[in-house]
Amino acid sequence: MFTILGILAFAALLFLISFFIRLGKPVNAALSDSYYHHGWKRKIIYSPMGNWFELGYHETEADPSTFQVLSKEFGKDNRFIFWKGRQQQVDHATFEIDANGTPKDASQVYYHFTYQNSLLIIEGADPKTYRPHIFNPETYYQRWGLDDYAVFLEGKKLDVDRQTFNQLNSTLAIDSSHVYIITHNSAASTSAQVLKTMPNPGGTATAINNYHARIGNTILVSNWKNNFASHTFKAIDSIRVLDERNIVVNDILLSDGKIIADVDLSTFEVVNREYLKDKRNVYYDTELILSADPQSFTPVLEDYAKDNQYVYYKTKILEGADPKTFAFNYATGIGSDSKLFFKDGELVNDNKK
Repeated sequence: MFTILGILAFAALLFLISFFIRLGKPVNAALSDSYYHHGWKRKIIYSPMGNWFELGYHETEADPSTFQVLSKEFGKDNRFIFWKGRQQQVDHATFEIDANGTPKDASQVYYHFTYQNSLLIIEGADPKTYRPHIFNPETYYQRWGLDDYAVFLEGKKLDVDRQTFNQLNSTLAIDSSHVYIITHNSAASTSAQVLKTMPNPGGTATAINNYHARIGNTILVSNWKNNFASHTFKAIDSIRVLDERNIVVNDILLSDGKIIADVDLSTFEVVNREYLKDKRNVYYDTELILSADPQSFTPVLEDYAKDNQYVYYKTKILEGADPKTFAFNYATGIGSDSKLFFKDGELVNDNKK
């Protein structure tokens, strides 16, 4: 029995040793921290940053005797090109990683900022002239490209005028004929899209901030609350930025692209992410809260607020809630005055928790 147990223990020990020494030396540590020789097999391993336990481990089909690293994620042997350790359908003879870090061959440019196992062809891109491009102001989460004939965003060719296209900020762009929004759609094959919105009104185009721009006497807005809005004035004498979502043009307040009329700008205040007020009125998401008292109005948390008489969920009064004791529990998402309990503005329990 002891002999059998000893053999099993020795086998288990060998397994653990082989398991933990799967990564040998890097193939080329100067170019990549992700390609390794196997510790004891004749294999090339792809493991991001060598952190196989958390980030993954893949035994490639590469020939160890001819394999060479091209960049952090790319390599090749005498037959195939590899990206993240996977064989790719590219032209082996002409494939390269150019000086800008762009993968391409004689006939195609490839998009490699993807979680898929295969490179994506950038349709319509010219391998001879394609290069990444950074617009001013720089947006770190948008990957733009140019060749001599077209503009590209996240591996997709755009239907815009190559010669006059310009990004104004992270959400707005123009060319000589149109205004475009740059919008994000997680359901799409790429997370950013450029969509045509209106004819270019003409005039000098400048960014106001990350979500507002001006073209002549027209103000453009695009953000997560309002996909697109434009307002044209007879003249623009002044622009004052209150924050990313609120600006004053002449003496008119634009909040998320909506004009809020009759605001007293001398007492206007951005209370928090959604609530605004002046000495006369309180607004939630640009909508007037008819009964709110501006002097005593204060946010609670999230979409809850209160004044000296009422508790509010967005613009709705929570009937019976006591503003003196009302509080919001972030962990449970419940607002309560200890007698009444509300979830998303709806009464969920009366007189008991």
